[in-house]
Amino acid sequence: MADELDLGPVDYFLVGFPPGAPLDGGALAQMAALVDAGIIEVLDALVIRKDADGTISGVNLAEMGPVADVVAFEGVRPGLLGDDDMAIAAEEMPPGSVAAFVLYENTWARGFVTAVHERGGVFLGSGRIGMDDLLAAIEAAGD
Repeated sequence: MADELDLGPVDYFLVGFPPGAPLDGGALAQMAALVDAGIIEVLDALVIRKDADGTISGVNLAEMGPVADVVAFEGVRPGLLGDDDMAIAAEEMPPGSVAAFVLYENTWARGFVTAVHERGGVFLGSGRIGMDDLLAAIEAAGD
C-alpha cells in the first residue's frame, strides 16, 4: 500500500446481478487484471444478497465457487465498508439479486499525487460524474 498521503483518488462501484445471472467470476477476473496492471488497488469489497422478501445479508465468498478464486486481492482492508454501506447498496438492488460493492484506489494517479505533495500542494478531493449527467451534458453541448 502506498504512503497514506500519496494515495490516488478512491472510488467505489456497485454492480448487481439479477436472479439466475451466471456468477462465474468473469467480471471479477477483469477487475483482477486491472489490479495486476497497477491501475487500481481494491481496498475493500462486500458481496451482498437481497432475498425475495427484502432481507439483506453478506455473502461468504467461499460459497460462490469459481468467484472465490479470483477475489483474494492483496492489500484489501476488510472493514472499510460496513453494515451502513451494505444497507445503502441494498436500496439499489432488486429482490432476489446479488451485488458486489467495491472500494478501490486509482493507483494510476499515485505518481501525480506524490508530485503535487512534493511541491507543497495538497490533494483536495475528486468527484465522479454519473453517466446520465454526462450524457445529458453531451446532448446539451451539441445543441
